[in-house]
Amino acid sequence: MSRFGAAWRDLRVFSRQFWILTIAIFTYCAAAALAFPFEGIYLRTHLHTSMTSIGLVFGLVPLVLMPVQFWAGHLTDRVGRRPLIVLSAFVGVVWFVGFAYARSVWQVGVLVGVDIAFGWPLFQTASNAMIADLVEPEHRAEAYSVTRVAMNLGVVLGPAVAGLALSQGVSFFQLFISAALGCLVFGGLAGLWIRESRPQSAVAAERAGDDEGRSGYAIVLADRRFLLFCAVALLPVFVIGNFGSIYSVFITDVLGVAYGTWGLLLAMNALIVAVLQYPLIRATRRADPMLLLAFSSLLLGIGIGGSALVGPLWPLVMLVAVMSCGEIFLAPVAATVVSGMAPEAVRGRYMGVWTVVWNGGACLGPLAIGIAMDGLGGRGGLAIVLAVGLAGAALFAVLRHTIGPPARGDQRRTSPVADPEEVVA
Repeated sequence: MSRFGAAWRDLRVFSRQFWILTIAIFTYCAAAALAFPFEGIYLRTHLHTSMTSIGLVFGLVPLVLMPVQFWAGHLTDRVGRRPLIVLSAFVGVVWFVGFAYARSVWQVGVLVGVDIAFGWPLFQTASNAMIADLVEPEHRAEAYSVTRVAMNLGVVLGPAVAGLALSQGVSFFQLFISAALGCLVFGGLAGLWIRESRPQSAVAAERAGDDEGRSGYAIVLADRRFLLFCAVALLPVFVIGNFGSIYSVFITDVLGVAYGTWGLLLAMNALIVAVLQYPLIRATRRADPMLLLAFSSLLLGIGIGGSALVGPLWPLVMLVAVMSCGEIFLAPVAATVVSGMAPEAVRGRYMGVWTVVWNGGACLGPLAIGIAMDGLGGRGGLAIVLAVGLAGAALFAVLRHTIGPPARGDQRRTSPVADPEEVVA
């Protein structure tokens, strides 16, 4: 009971605004998860798209448009967090309605471009910055883990419902339209309930630079420790980027796993993360974050890339469980490291660069592995994922000694949040 009470007290430090954002995140992810796990499958089976083309659509198009994502960090500091969250919700509606009516791969490529410029990356940057605004440094790892739990609970619900619906004869078209309606609900929730959290220092930073006269992204690009961290973090993100697109095609097309079973595997992944995320992050909050990220990269590589060495079905269940344990640490620990490195006044820009890194790795994964699977076969392509995961684990262990431990907490905090939210009693 004492451990339960301590965990409950930790949760009670989060503000009402944080919990509203968490509910909104759950709504968004549950809606999107009705459809996104099946997008690659839809392209392959209904539009008869090659693996290379799938890799190009989900990999090359976002990669080419990646520089556009830097404006998300600028707008997050300049305009605020809330407007970008609302905008991303309505772009989600456009994404899923467009997918429902797409009849060729180039149309999907256009949708990917719209989403890269105005959709999910804006939400990632703005929501990550808002969490750092609302939560004190010592509680940020747990806060990011809580929002990841919300995401994964949504991903438990969405694919489970979608897999059941597909097995009962529901069409992909109907799934995409349902996802669009869910994004519309999220947009309304965000617009009505979420309050702006941008700190006053972000406003002042538009008129004045740092102590050396730098401003905006010049501050970020001068931070070599941060850039080195981002370079290494690309590797595990490359690995996990294959899970929702290329991996789904691999296990259904190469290993012969049924669509409904894939939905259940994805739901299992999300359920493991949802149940274990907060307690494991809380239990390891004093551990070296670089070692946690090395462990994460190792498990991700084995969990996804190890599928090249096995057949269906029970080995896949075990590997997805291993992959899920790796996923638990990656996003919350990495976001906490980034927020600790970021000066408050340009926090949105740091989070913008981290969004580019995250999405860049997630794009490179499907692009490279999609091409590799056409050239080397499904198992040969997945073996590359295993190698990248192992390399990431080794480099994070080296990075621990190269850049030293990241600051515990925001050592460069410059001013309070403009409109602080009361703490739940």
